[in-house]
Amino acid sequence: MTANGHFQNIGSCFSLSDMKRIGFFGGSFDPVHFGHLRMARELKEKKHLDEVWFSPARISPFKLDTPPQSVENRLEMLRLALKDEPGFEIYQEEIRRDGPSYTIDTIENLLEIEGSRFFLIFSDESAPGFFHWKDAERIVELVPLLIGSRLGGDPPKEGNEKILKAMEKGWTPTSPFNISSTEIRERLVNGKDCSSYVPRNVLDFIYQNHLYSLS
Repeated sequence: MTANGHFQNIGSCFSLSDMKRIGFFGGSFDPVHFGHLRMARELKEKKHLDEVWFSPARISPFKLDTPPQSVENRLEMLRLALKDEPGFEIYQEEIRRDGPSYTIDTIENLLEIEGSRFFLIFSDESAPGFFHWKDAERIVELVPLLIGSRLGGDPPKEGNEKILKAMEKGWTPTSPFNISSTEIRERLVNGKDCSSYVPRNVLDFIYQNHLYSLS
């Protein structure tokens, strides 16, 4: 821990000013959509991040009863969506795990990387559930939060005090995007147009491989 209260990477001799600033953005990305991309771009710019690492989870601990598309398909959709986005990378360690992906485990692994300072990215839609993440209080001790406020609301006001303070500090207004991956999947199942929500090359992959369809 440094003098100003931020976590110093294990074994690192780098100062904070020398360290690469990386936003870690985990999720199912089922499918990846413009809301993910716009929020990541804006947080990267507003918070002066050098890179954003998208990390698809093989199994989300909150979606054990509703398995997502195969990790191979979700990974390919991410590759297509990010291929022309400078500074956007895919972190694949979570997809190599057999069990559920817990953010605390990934963060502890990331902090062993020399010369990098990590920030945890998620949207305001996920903020209420963050209090129930495994070792959530430990997470905010290890990394700053960057929460994209796509829905235009305020940070939560009730809950663990340490987590509330971390959320308030990292709460960042971003462009509105009022549709979720769940709603996009429903639109795809019902044959509705999703070109305003999903990149064209990702949609082509979805149609070509008959993803999210009833047929």
